[in-house]
Amino acid sequence: MSRNVLFGFVAALVLTLPLSGCGKGNAISLAKVSGSVTLDGQPLTKGAVQFMPDGSKGTTGPMATGKIGPDGKFTLTTSTPDDGAQVGFYKVAVSCWEEVPFDPNNPKAPPPPKSLIPERYADAGMSGLTAEVKSGTKNEFTFELKSSGGGTAPRR
Repeated sequence: MSRNVLFGFVAALVLTLPLSGCGKGNAISLAKVSGSVTLDGQPLTKGAVQFMPDGSKGTTGPMATGKIGPDGKFTLTTSTPDDGAQVGFYKVAVSCWEEVPFDPNNPKAPPPPKSLIPERYADAGMSGLTAEVKSGTKNEFTFELKSSGGGTAPRR
């Protein structure tokens, strides 16, 4: 085999290897997920929700996130907008921070933003919030946060 033919064969092999193994066997199963977040019975008007896979229950893979709108509602995204979350069990975090305006005329750095909800909710391991995303069902969750005490499990 000539050197050029061998080089061409190796180059073709190297270029096609990344394509193998990327088929449906590696795809994750996503389900649409939406819901709402309240604080003391009122819609949380901004912030974010994060669904962190619960490895202790066998769920691994990417996390899903969603921005909380002015009405307290969110829709989760894993890789493309509003595609949902992987089917499985999650620990949930909710964060909501005050906006700190940037002042270019102020040489001092602004103070760090403060959480507008109890900070425990921003840690999926401490929030007490969980969810199970199922295939073929409406995955709509309501997270009821409290200014004091603990939060409640999501309502479906």
